[in-house]
Amino acid sequence: MKKLLSELNNVQGVKNVKRRSGPTLRINLFTTEIPGREAEKVKGDLRKISPKIRARLEDAKEKGEIEVWNWIQKPEKQYCQTGIDTEKVSDRKAIGHKPAYYTVSIQE
Repeated sequence: MKKLLSELNNVQGVKNVKRRSGPTLRINLFTTEIPGREAEKVKGDLRKISPKIRARLEDAKEKGEIEVWNWIQKPEKQYCQTGIDTEKVSDRKAIGHKPAYYTVSIQE
């Protein structure tokens, strides 16, 4: 398991990986707080970070380090509130991500 944690820490865009109570991992990303908002801006491209994390977890599963893993929580893009009558839905502006981390369930 320590090898898996160090491999996940080496993924570009991942700040740190913490083992939480129960069989879960919290993978924190490099972020910037947005003043006055609950969402945070993730430094990096989630379309590149997510597949790298998934590949590390799949490799650990194939090697027998873990039996099963599942995403519990992934960062979701948050948008500014827009009036439906005045603006089109496609005109929404992204303000950040909430939450700014991944939570993964693991069975060893």
